[in-house]
Amino acid sequence: MQKTWIGLLLLPLFLWLSANAQEGCAIRIQGTVKSNLGKPLADVSIRLDKNRAATTDGVGQFLFSKICAGNYRFAVTHLGYHGQEVSLSITKDTTLVFELLADAIHLQDVEIIGQQQGSLSSSVHRLTAQELQESRGKTLAESLTAISGVSTVGMGNSIVKPVINGLHSNRILIMNNGIRQEGQQWGVEHAPEVDPFLADRLEVVKGAQGVRYGADALGGVVLVKPKAIDTSKPFGGEIDLQGRSNGRGGVVNASLEGAIKKMPALGWRLQASAKKLGDYETPHYVVGNTGVEELNYSAAVDYKRDKNTFELFYSHFGTTLGIFTGAHIGTVADIEARIQNGRPFETYDFTYNIGAPRQKVSHDLAKASWKHRFDADRSIDVQYGYQRNHRREYDVRRVEADDLPMADMVLSTQSLDVVLKDGNSSIGIQSLVQINNNTPGTGTTPIIPNFDSYNLGVFGIHQFHIGRLHAEAGARYDFKYLDVAGYRYRRDAVNEDGSVEQYLLTDTRKFHNASGTVGVLYHFSPQWSLKSNIGLAWRAPSANELYSDGVHHGSATYELGNQNLRSEKGLKWMSSLIRSSSRMQFTADVYAQLLYDYIYAQPNPDSVRQTIRGTFPLFVYEQHDALFYGVDLRFSYQFAKDLHYDVNASLLRARNISRDTYLPYIPADRVQHGISWNLFGESQPHSYLKVAHRFVAQQHRYEPNSDYAAPPPAYHLVDFVAAKQFQLNTAHQLNLLLAVDNVFNTEYKDYMDRLRYFTHQMGRNVSLKISYHF
Repeated sequence: MQKTWIGLLLLPLFLWLSANAQEGCAIRIQGTVKSNLGKPLADVSIRLDKNRAATTDGVGQFLFSKICAGNYRFAVTHLGYHGQEVSLSITKDTTLVFELLADAIHLQDVEIIGQQQGSLSSSVHRLTAQELQESRGKTLAESLTAISGVSTVGMGNSIVKPVINGLHSNRILIMNNGIRQEGQQWGVEHAPEVDPFLADRLEVVKGAQGVRYGADALGGVVLVKPKAIDTSKPFGGEIDLQGRSNGRGGVVNASLEGAIKKMPALGWRLQASAKKLGDYETPHYVVGNTGVEELNYSAAVDYKRDKNTFELFYSHFGTTLGIFTGAHIGTVADIEARIQNGRPFETYDFTYNIGAPRQKVSHDLAKASWKHRFDADRSIDVQYGYQRNHRREYDVRRVEADDLPMADMVLSTQSLDVVLKDGNSSIGIQSLVQINNNTPGTGTTPIIPNFDSYNLGVFGIHQFHIGRLHAEAGARYDFKYLDVAGYRYRRDAVNEDGSVEQYLLTDTRKFHNASGTVGVLYHFSPQWSLKSNIGLAWRAPSANELYSDGVHHGSATYELGNQNLRSEKGLKWMSSLIRSSSRMQFTADVYAQLLYDYIYAQPNPDSVRQTIRGTFPLFVYEQHDALFYGVDLRFSYQFAKDLHYDVNASLLRARNISRDTYLPYIPADRVQHGISWNLFGESQPHSYLKVAHRFVAQQHRYEPNSDYAAPPPAYHLVDFVAAKQFQLNTAHQLNLLLAVDNVFNTEYKDYMDRLRYFTHQMGRNVSLKISYHF
């Protein structure tokens, strides 16, 4: 197997060397493709002859090299635009500019069909440029809440992860620059190890996406896409500086990119960001030990030559996160009193110190990819990824020093994907190998055991296009092998001194399942479109759901696994009605998902676990059939030339249909809307004033006495943004943004916050963001 992987990785190098060994002509043809509005177009196909083709990059540029003198016919095509054919006589190095006219009837397809990994019938939502600007410096999950149907779950304000239509953690895939993000994402308190500053585009694909992306994509996919490297100039980049009042800290980000003059086909980028925040504050008190420290950096190189594109990418994400000290409690009476009080008994002074309990996480990701175009319609993509996730969780120790972690886990992941595209068809094979090791010497029994996991999947997708009707169908098969070894507690054997005996657990599991998808996209008119998709996806139970038995120090809970769990299988239907015009945008996503053997952690208010570390709420993994259904609405309207209104609304219902009861930790109904006034018209789209309102209802759909505390009341929050854009010259731009979150300093709790038992959410926060592009 290892020799096969090495052979596949060396194949691109062999082809490149073979191509360069052939003698040819030396003419270069380069150019740019843009729309009739002057916008550069990415992913445009330019066919030079039967066997030569190129694709534009993120800034609309393409390149042919080693061209012989002669007469050529250029065919330029891009979905959503009228094609163009031009015949030219080429005798020397030539620069071309193509301008394509938009085809209105297919504008809705452009963002979906034109992407290799996309699905034409799925509901795809992207953050706008304004929403990206406002979210800079926030966590990935916080940024995505601007999309209807997306909320968060986590602990406090720094440990949060995205929720799509009620599903999160191992049911949501995050694709970080094309690589499936693999860390210890099984816990609600394990935030994604992704730096949002890497992303030029943040997208959410709703619906079961198991065919293209593989097992675990029951709820949807988050796409984190960096922008293409700008090779039109030797040097460029951006600098971001931010300061915020709540936490009394800030964020800095810098990136540099360009091209080497002697090698214009080679692009490079360097990027780094850092964050430093102290304890966050509610309207009336400081939440002790909730500071954040973060240092991230990345590098990328891409090289285009003839029909080949090579890319190397590396990123490091490193963070230290404090966990509220008051969540770690000594006795049963104390935990009951604190939950009933709803806020800390202690008074904390603000500090930047991050003591125990805390998390320290580092994540390294490396990617190597090669794409070869046989012609305009056929290509092969080979992508290798390596990830190393190192998670350490610290608690207050009674004997040893607090700098010795209670949990020390290293998860290594290797992946290899090969995808062949031929016209409207794609077939692929994906493999993934994971090894999880608990570092010895912590003095505690790991909450999850050591394991090796091997995954293999094959898939095929075909698209049909008949006038205004577009359809697609796909199928996939996955196999997973899990080999586990680790020590567990023997609950029925307590020693005379009160200690609990341990035993060595060894286990192997095999999981396999098929996935499928069928969907259509139909254009009623240039303004109205309908998408409908039904997809089957699945996931195997994760190691923590099967084998956890101990204190989860990251969440201050005691988790108990269930070795009898079966694979989850989800059938999700989603239909989207879309209305798009120059003044109005409207999208309604209606969905229903039946989850067989749905796995969830049920809080047990009748029981807590007392350990030498303290007393903790008990969460036990259970499995039942469940039904999720709801609607997500997105509406925006241009009242006047400079006045814009937008609103998002999400309503979700979920039930345990095996027991005919409600499920725990389901997001409540929510609405967020705002009105923006553009100060200087279309010439400065990033200069505006905005007032926004967020409303989250109380979650009434829960089982009484099934949780440690009833869901908190509904809340209203008001936010304000003022932004100004300064165009210094054609290449230099300065953006200033002043944001006030929770303007009226409202005290509130969110049902999806695990710390709501003990404390409130963040109060007013004023932030100033400065962004300089050059």
